[in-house]
Amino acid sequence: MTRTVFTDKVFPHTKLIGSPRSLGSADLVRCTVQGGTLAQYEDPEFGLRVHDLSLRDCRAGGVLHGVQFSDVSVHNLASGGRILPSACVFRHVTLSGRIPQLMVRPAHYSLPEAVQEAFRDGAERFYAEVDWALDIAAAKFSDAEFSGIPGHLVRRDPETQFLLHRDRAETADSQAFSPRARSYLAKARTSSYPTVVVVAPTRSKYFKDVLKDLASLRAVGIAE
Repeated sequence: MTRTVFTDKVFPHTKLIGSPRSLGSADLVRCTVQGGTLAQYEDPEFGLRVHDLSLRDCRAGGVLHGVQFSDVSVHNLASGGRILPSACVFRHVTLSGRIPQLMVRPAHYSLPEAVQEAFRDGAERFYAEVDWALDIAAAKFSDAEFSGIPGHLVRRDPETQFLLHRDRAETADSQAFSPRARSYLAKARTSSYPTVVVVAPTRSKYFKDVLKDLASLRAVGIAE
């Protein structure tokens, strides 16, 4: 398949709603995506696809919901705010370099419970066929959350990126840990998946404190 290369291009604000739809087969270098929306709220089979795409030294943001990302690489991304992919699924997606605040979460809470459940079930079916979802080992975050992805499918740097186990968190004595560490236990206990990745964001001023709290969970076997 022919790939298109875009360099120093500005993509204006665009709204793309609905599934099925497929975008990709392109390389973006020093491009700017001026916000917008890429979303669908009714297809738990994730027919809205972004695939075979690379971004290098780009700036992007906007609303992402219900998107399937496959064979995507992102190196050095800037954004005007948090990036919040909700109800999105990932296969062979690599993040590296400087990455802005990234919060990967389940379907938006404002959707009917039946729709949220359908997206959860669809994600479980999707990940059952995935060997690895996300590679963040070389990513430098200012903040990040990955509650929407099975932790064991995330390739990570074990020095700063920790794998928490839900069953171990459920039996842990929360009072033995700091308030921040207790919040990570709560995150693991409420995860839809048996494991969840929690990172100590290397670009945060709280990096050393977060790393210490996560290390305390690793010391007792709750985290790897």
